[in-house]
Amino acid sequence: MQIHVLFFIAFLNLVRMNRADDYGWGECPKVNPVSNFDFNKFSGLWYVIQKFDLSSPCWTYYFVNQNGIRKVIQNQNQTINEREPEKTPGNIGTLEIVNATEPGFMSVRFSDNILGKADYTVYFTDYENYGAIFRCQKVLFGHRRSATILSRQPYLTPSLRNQARAKLISFDIDISSFKSVDPIFCKNPRGPAGETFPDETTRRNGFGQRTEQRT
Repeated sequence: MQIHVLFFIAFLNLVRMNRADDYGWGECPKVNPVSNFDFNKFSGLWYVIQKFDLSSPCWTYYFVNQNGIRKVIQNQNQTINEREPEKTPGNIGTLEIVNATEPGFMSVRFSDNILGKADYTVYFTDYENYGAIFRCQKVLFGHRRSATILSRQPYLTPSLRNQARAKLISFDIDISSFKSVDPIFCKNPRGPAGETFPDETTRRNGFGQRTEQRT
């Protein structure tokens, strides 16, 4: 048994590949998807607000349905080129609905994932402002998992962040690995009028330096 444990640990280190993952024993935990999920309404640009074991100060996700093929484009350190999203450097995953009665529960396969498909669940969203995703993949005797809180803008109110976190806790998921993204590090984060958005606790002064907001 000890050999199996050592092999499992070594294997997890091999497949980590800089992904933001936690690891656990046994099957993937059950996280319920949002009811009547509409992928087309969920499509488009999202900013990552919080993510498990963060490995980059900026993340954006772009969901697209191209002739019935659903994809997610994950990008670090810059925003997605919305006119030609697939030409933006990033990691592209192909999404498939596992069960037609639960369209929010999908599988995802990234080209750089040697283990194949993973479960991909949209468990919290209103489509227009916030979203949250839980990803989990079976690995030998255990699984690796990650969660991401998203926003249509490069910021999200603490109330909505807490709701997304509480929802995950309700499924008995440990959320201690959540790390915050500072969208100020994203290249050209844009709003509807092209303005940039700092988060709730920081601002830039006239010299482009970050300053703490007093409350």
